[in-house]
Amino acid sequence: MTQRHIPYITLVLVFSTVVISLGVNFQISGSLFGKINITELEPFGGFTYKHILDLELWRLVISQFIHVMQFHMIYNVLSLFALGYLLERKLGSSVFLVIWFISGSIGTFASTFTVPEPWNLGTGGSQAILGLAAAGLLMYLKRQVEGKLALCVLIFTIVPAFALDLIFSEHHLPKVGHVVSFSLGVILLYGFQQRGKTCY
Repeated sequence: MTQRHIPYITLVLVFSTVVISLGVNFQISGSLFGKINITELEPFGGFTYKHILDLELWRLVISQFIHVMQFHMIYNVLSLFALGYLLERKLGSSVFLVIWFISGSIGTFASTFTVPEPWNLGTGGSQAILGLAAAGLLMYLKRQVEGKLALCVLIFTIVPAFALDLIFSEHHLPKVGHVVSFSLGVILLYGFQQRGKTCY
C-alpha cells in the first residue's frame, strides 16, 4: 500500500473507537471486556434528544465510539477498516468522513426514539458503518468499485447487521436507526457525486 493509498481517516476512526470504547468500558467495569449497562454510558457520550436540545453536540461524535458490548465493537472496527480500505481513496477522505458522521449521528439519533427510557441512549458505530456500506453498495452496483473483495466486504458489513435485526428485534424488522443510516449513505453519496465531490 503506497503512502497516497493509506486510508488515514479510517485508521484514525478505528484507533479512536478501540481506545475510547475499551477505555470507557474499563473505567465503568474495571475490565476492558467487563459487562456494562447502556445507562452507564450517558456520562461518556450516550445521548437522547434531550441532550441535543441542551446543545451537548459533542455527544453526536463521541457516541459513535462507545459500545455496550466490546465484541460488537471489534466487529464494527473490522467493518470500518474494510470499508475504509475499499472506499476512502475512491470517495476522498473528506467525503468518507462526512458520510461516516452524518449517517452515524442521524441514524443513532433516530434509534433513540424506538427504545423506552432509560435504555434509549444512542451509542455505537453500527449506524455510521451501515451508511458507508450503503454508499459502497451503490458504488458497486454502478461499477465504481469492483471485484470479489469488494463484494465480500459489502456482505460482511451489511448482511450480519440486518440479519441480527430480523432475528432478534421485537417485530423481526430492521432497526429504524439502521434503515435511516443506510438510506442516508445512499442519499449522501448521490449528492456528492452530482456535485463532483468524489475522487474517481
